Amino acid sequence: MAASPHNCLCFSGLRYQACCAPFHTGAREAPTAEALMRSRYSAFAMGLGDYLVKTLTAGHPDLATDRETLVRALSRFRSHQRFMGLTVLEASEDGDIGQVLFFARIFERGTNRSFAELSDFLREEGAWRYAAGVLVPSEALPEASRTHGEGLTREAFLEIARGLGLLP
Repeated sequence: MAASPHNCLCFSGLRYQACCAPFHTGAREAPTAEALMRSRYSAFAMGLGDYLVKTLTAGHPDLATDRETLVRALSRFRSHQRFMGLTVLEASEDGDIGQVLFFARIFERGTNRSFAELSDFLREEGAWRYAAGVLVPSEALPEASRTHGEGLTREAFLEIARGLGLLP
C-alpha cells in the first residue's frame, strides 16, 4: 500500500499513516472497537475487501460466502459509493464486548444513502472484530439528526430501530 500524506478517510482528523494505515497493512490491530469501526469505514472507502473480511468475527454470517466472492463484493463498494463523512456518536466497551453508534454520510450516484448504525464488536484472540449492526437510514432519523447524526443517542436510536421493526 502506497504512503499517503492525506487525512484518513475515517474522518478522525489524523493523517492516514498515523491512523488506519497500520491496521490496514496488518502492522497493528485496532486497539478499541471504535478504532476498528473507523478502520472498516475507511476500508470500505478505499476498497480494501480483504481487510473487511479479516475483521469479521469468526461466526459472522457473511463468512458462509466464498471468501474470494466476498472480498470482491466488499471491494466494489468504493466504485459506486462516495464516503463523505463519519461521525462517531457513542462508543463503549465492556471487557471483550464493544458497541459503536455512528453516522455515515454516503452517496450513491447522487442519491443520499447516509445512515446511522449501532455496531456490535467482539474481541477474539486479542483482536477486535465486527459482529453485527443495526442500520437506520437517515430519512428515518429525526430531522436534526439527518445530516451528521446530531443529537442522536443510543437510547433514541434503539427506539427508532424498534419502531421500524429492526429490533424486538
